[in-house]
Amino acid sequence: MTAVAVPVALRAALIWRGEVMGDHTCVAQPITLGASSASTFVIPDLSLPAEFAIIRPGNRGYLLTLSAGMRGTICIEGEKREVYEFVRRGGEGGDGAAGEFRATPIGPRDWGVIDLDESGHYQLFFQFVPAEQPIGLGPIALGLLLPALAFSLVLHAIIVLATFQFDDDTDDVVYPGPDDLTGSYLISRLTAPPEPPPPPPSASKGAEAAASAQGDVKKVKSATKGESGASGGKGETERARDPNAKDVPPDAPPPPPEVAFMTKENRQVLDTLLQTDVRTQLGKFTGLPGEKKAGGLGFGKGTGTGVGDELGGTGTTRGGKGNGPGGGGSAEGDFVSQGKIDTGETRTPKGSGGNGSGVKEVAVVGTGTASGDFGGLTKEEIDKVVKSRAGLIKSCYQRELDKTKGIGGKLVVNFSIAPAGDVTRQKVDSGKSTLHNASVEDCVLRQIAKLRFPAKGGGVVNYPFIFSQG
Repeated sequence: MTAVAVPVALRAALIWRGEVMGDHTCVAQPITLGASSASTFVIPDLSLPAEFAIIRPGNRGYLLTLSAGMRGTICIEGEKREVYEFVRRGGEGGDGAAGEFRATPIGPRDWGVIDLDESGHYQLFFQFVPAEQPIGLGPIALGLLLPALAFSLVLHAIIVLATFQFDDDTDDVVYPGPDDLTGSYLISRLTAPPEPPPPPPSASKGAEAAASAQGDVKKVKSATKGESGASGGKGETERARDPNAKDVPPDAPPPPPEVAFMTKENRQVLDTLLQTDVRTQLGKFTGLPGEKKAGGLGFGKGTGTGVGDELGGTGTTRGGKGNGPGGGGSAEGDFVSQGKIDTGETRTPKGSGGNGSGVKEVAVVGTGTASGDFGGLTKEEIDKVVKSRAGLIKSCYQRELDKTKGIGGKLVVNFSIAPAGDVTRQKVDSGKSTLHNASVEDCVLRQIAKLRFPAKGGGVVNYPFIFSQG
């Protein structure tokens, strides 16, 4: 008896900090990652190509593409493998040369949980599931539907004929009987007093006594206050199990992640990111807390003399002084007697709106002279590879500079280069560094770990970075 192949579909889920953010099932379609809304899963910049197709249809099924910066576990043909070692060995085919990306075909038995970056916050889960097949109408089903359709048409025709046969041409909406009977009925309904509402149920005062007496009649022992009993021990026989339950083999794929609401921890992370970004952008214009704003407009004081309607009266902007009916002067009086009013344009402003230093500090990153055992590499080759990530390293410092003003200094990173060209170990030389900022140091180390040098034998490098604000 030949086995019938069951069509399968590819199921993929994006996981962020242990929580499913998206789930997608498709047949013969690629799974793409990127910042664009056209991607299957939208993710931030993780040093992957734009619209990166991590899984795409191939000639013999699907093709899985992995990068050297990914981690996690995949199962190919029933064998579990670490993603890092799998890419390092060149994918399928043994000890191949390590590279930036490696691709391998996958089939219905394969699955994987892939860390998209070294932080492990973003993961992709994939597996294959049975595809839903549309219900088809075979010749047998069509032969059964035709008699049913004929019977339905005959039944509807009988109902329509019976309706016209027994129709008595009366208007069922009109109340039956003479008009005076109808009027009497309506008047009695309108003039009848409303029925009183039922009384609310009242608790019986002797409810407790009645319950106690009923318990005595039925010889039911009531609960009494006392010490709690001891817990039971292990039984002599094993608890009954479900006879239909199946043991899960150790090499079985993990169950697919469940889609859940945002957890409290993840909501706090998103709120912090949103608040930081909004305050950074709006603080330039509105002077929110955490951003310096420009100083307010200053105004000076001016004095003058007012003129009354008759002689003998003088006044100032503060009120009337002097003799006669002239009385108090005003701003109009100042203009008549003194000419143009001094509104303070020529005086030194004394506004209290801010200190006028709301200019954002810009990060400046320089490099010193690299030292160490370069092996087969030259200093120019090392500088070229390190400076290819200068923009990302600068962003590490800029983020912290926006939070903590005035930080800066030298950061010396010691890292080892393998013969194949990838970085195998990186650390901060705290004795030669003066920056002393853990956030900047961790971010720079992550960028150094992603460097790829020419395969010329490797070496050990001490590389200095100079961080300052412009």
